Amino acid sequence: MAQEKIMILAPATRLSRNPAILHAAADNGTGVMMSIEAGHYYGLDDIGFRIWALLEQPLTIAELTGRLGAEFDVDAETCRADVLDFVATLIAQRLVHASPA
Repeated sequence: MAQEKIMILAPATRLSRNPAILHAAADNGTGVMMSIEAGHYYGLDDIGFRIWALLEQPLTIAELTGRLGAEFDVDAETCRADVLDFVATLIAQRLVHASPA
């Protein structure tokens, strides 16, 4: 069985959307995404969908957390930890691609 390569997410890790993912925003700032390839759909709360929106252009984790920290009332450490958890899920589901620094 082939072993998957595990990437360490660092501040300089560049994130980009999987272009095959369909998405739509709802009126309340939330949204949905669908992976036709995987046959799954995902609901996102307002912060999750904001992350998706920010990743319209590739960003590093540092850039992403900096923008979110400026937009939401959250301390830098909490923002970084929450973003890393969420981004790791997006990467595992192949919704987002990560490139090493």
